[in-house]
Amino acid sequence: MKISKIEPQQKNKNRCSIYVDGEFRFSLTKELVLKHDLKEDDEISEPDIKDILMEEEKGKVRNRAFKILRFRQRSTRELRKRLLSIGFDTSLVNDVIEELRANNTLNDEQFAHAFIGDYTTLKPKGNRFIIRELLKRGISKDIISELISKRDERALMKRFIEKRLSHLDKNEPKERQKIIRRLLYHGFTPDIIYEAINEY
Repeated sequence: MKISKIEPQQKNKNRCSIYVDGEFRFSLTKELVLKHDLKEDDEISEPDIKDILMEEEKGKVRNRAFKILRFRQRSTRELRKRLLSIGFDTSLVNDVIEELRANNTLNDEQFAHAFIGDYTTLKPKGNRFIIRELLKRGISKDIISELISKRDERALMKRFIEKRLSHLDKNEPKERQKIIRRLLYHGFTPDIIYEAINEY
């Protein structure tokens, strides 16, 4: 088989239409045309076409991954799930995920560290919430345990009470229950809640 014509597309100047043996076969980015040094009258085989098109599809997966990550940091599981939901091929998604992990663009430990930071300073939540949400996002128990161990949940909870719940009377049973419910809702560990409440 022979490439009979390489023609820039009218609607997208960054892509070219590739004709083989006088018939349109596929389109490619100009970047890939140059990379593979495709020229008119060159011989090309079906396996060559398959490999080139697979490489282009992988580029689409990679570009979409970068676009998703620009919006906010993601865990490996979150990014894989998002890319698969778009309809990309599983093997290509896995290849791109491995590339991103290898160059540290995707790093579950960094993601977990940032996640915990957000829910410590910006929107305070307890360890129960942190553990549940990170497990849902595919973070390993070892990473979670290591990062959680550096967190002073009791001090965080006391600051939360002083800032958000100081209007409630801790000695009045109904209001005391309100405090406990709010703390449970925000994912604080039950044992720490009851220990702290009983100190008042």
